[in-house]
Amino acid sequence: MEMKSNSKQTYKNIAINILAFMIQFVISFYISPIIVGKVGASAYGFIGLANDFVSYASILASVFNSVAARFIADAFYKKEFELANHYFNSLIVANTVLAGLLGLVSFVFVPNINNYLAIPAEIMFDVKLTFALIFVSYIITLLTMVFTTSTFVTNRTDIQGVRNIVSHLIRFAIIIVFLNFVSVKIYWISLASLIASTVVAVLNIGLTKKLTPEIHVNLRYAKSKYAFDLAKSGCWMAFTSMSVILMRGLDLIIANKMLGEHEMGLLSIARTMPNNITSVIGVIAPLFTPMFVILYSKGQISNLVEYVKKSITTMALILFVPISAFLVFSYDFYALWQKSLSGDELTMVTILSVLTILQSFFNATTSTMSQLAIVTNKLKLTVLMDFLCGILNIIFIYLLIRFANLGLFSIAISGPIIMILRYIVFNSLFAAHVLKQPKLTFFWTAVKTWGAIPILILTMGIIKHFIAIHSWESLIVVVGVCSIIGYVEMALIYSHKVFIDRVKRIFKK
Repeated sequence: MEMKSNSKQTYKNIAINILAFMIQFVISFYISPIIVGKVGASAYGFIGLANDFVSYASILASVFNSVAARFIADAFYKKEFELANHYFNSLIVANTVLAGLLGLVSFVFVPNINNYLAIPAEIMFDVKLTFALIFVSYIITLLTMVFTTSTFVTNRTDIQGVRNIVSHLIRFAIIIVFLNFVSVKIYWISLASLIASTVVAVLNIGLTKKLTPEIHVNLRYAKSKYAFDLAKSGCWMAFTSMSVILMRGLDLIIANKMLGEHEMGLLSIARTMPNNITSVIGVIAPLFTPMFVILYSKGQISNLVEYVKKSITTMALILFVPISAFLVFSYDFYALWQKSLSGDELTMVTILSVLTILQSFFNATTSTMSQLAIVTNKLKLTVLMDFLCGILNIIFIYLLIRFANLGLFSIAISGPIIMILRYIVFNSLFAAHVLKQPKLTFFWTAVKTWGAIPILILTMGIIKHFIAIHSWESLIVVVGVCSIIGYVEMALIYSHKVFIDRVKRIFKK
């Protein structure tokens, strides 16, 4: 099957994947107050911590998987199908070995997890079962991860988005049944993820046969040489994964060990929305990558530069209004969402969320630039920068907690400051460097988008000042009005014609 290379397909991919995210958000929105209200904030914190531990395990997997789609896509687009099969089947063998190793580690780790974490005795069994189910779910995902590359190869990540929607709906249905008709236990969340992952894994196998019939399972193609090729580039992306963990993957462990399980629970609640925004950025930004690969493979660098600039403004158009709305209405949101929290706890959660989410403005508009490191296979410098930022973050958090007595604020202050500086200074300059363009080629495009931030926040803040919010209905109406006004302001900032054209492309079909 030919790779779809038009911009319409890219925007279709964005729309479907945003819908998948919205369903995922509804699930977390539904789960959190039930768990916090019935079991406690500390119990809710262990759900996030279990997923963090899986992300630690995924570092090794990213050595092979992080760049596999690009290698397979490059070979596929050049019609070198035998080479694509070598990479495909070598990845299957590598992931199978990794899954076996992870299974052995989890078999030893989970029963003894209380030796490493502070866990209340009354939820000890629940926490252990939650971790066990999460690990099994990830092992299934790892064994079938290679079958997700077909959507990237053919630039049909909209189909993968539909699969994700199916996964989320299955998970949501299971969660509703168990939490409402059986009992309120945190391990139902992990069980739902396990079942949904299994269903989607089966669907992805069939999807690969349909989209890329030229690529098939035949282990005779598996060679250590091709696995080594993947690892040689992927090891740098593994450092990126490690850097992500150092930036925000250790915060719950640090809170658990240095501040207590209740503080960990509050932090887990506070990072729910920032993490969701980060997830949206992480979903949307790579959707531009297939087109980047096509243009770069054809040597159409000038077209690629223009497409990257369009991706920067598109990310701003999509995300600046909702990020601004959350910043302005965050306390009202948490007061309605987490009614079991005290006033002081609500204030704490709000401040932590706002401090954390500020970086999302800059992440959104520079995230597509960072994909160029993968497209050009020039990963070393960007990976080392990520790792340096991660190390600095851990050092600063420790110093702030130990000597400044800032508690949870230490975690919310350190990471965002470091990452904002990284996004502003490094991303745009490095993107221009790998494409051999003038240093400020992308920088000024990003700067122009950032000018909209204070305008959006000020406008929404003025509206909020004159309207009292006491219910979900009033919050939705006010946020809806602010969003409409916000997008009108974006139209004026970017020019009416450019804005309308971009919106039509995003939502067409």
